[in-house]
Amino acid sequence: MKYQRERILRATLSCIGDIGLEQTSIESIRKAAGLSTGAIYKHFSGKDEIVTAALHFAAMNEADVPHAWPLLRDDMATVGDERGFEMTSLARTNLQLLASGLRPGPLRDLLQSQMGKTLAVLADRLAAMERAGEIKLLMSPARSARCIAALAEGLTWLGLAAGQDPATISDDIAQGLECLVQSISLTTAAKPSR
Repeated sequence: MKYQRERILRATLSCIGDIGLEQTSIESIRKAAGLSTGAIYKHFSGKDEIVTAALHFAAMNEADVPHAWPLLRDDMATVGDERGFEMTSLARTNLQLLASGLRPGPLRDLLQSQMGKTLAVLADRLAAMERAGEIKLLMSPARSARCIAALAEGLTWLGLAAGQDPATISDDIAQGLECLVQSISLTTAAKPSR
């Protein structure tokens, strides 16, 4: 049952990335998931409920965010994630959702809420790392979280559009993140001894 639900959520995200949110239908989700219409409706009442669940499924939550800066940096730089999302598909889905969310309405409200929660989790984790003396933020935690998210998304889209391989894109993101957040171990190592 749980496997079937996840299959539906993954199929929904795939459809959104491939054909856009407006063109995604129960039928396209059903075909992508390889399930019957009845199986879809056993789990969800309609497209809006599926899309909402898919966004929650794919969103970063507190348990996903590493507690140490090197791990967080590497996690942000490795576009895609442990749930098996591939870089190109994830970027395409994000672009489709963001484009659809520009128009006022329920989807925009949902996306704003989801992005707000994701950024708050990231900002809280960055603030905790700074309080622990692990990192030095060059901006407030909230602004740092927004810049980190924008840098990771932007470099992913630019790299994919330019035909760069995923390893190069990940390296660019990791180096860019180091410009936004100073690791205390790197900062102290760079100071000359007297």
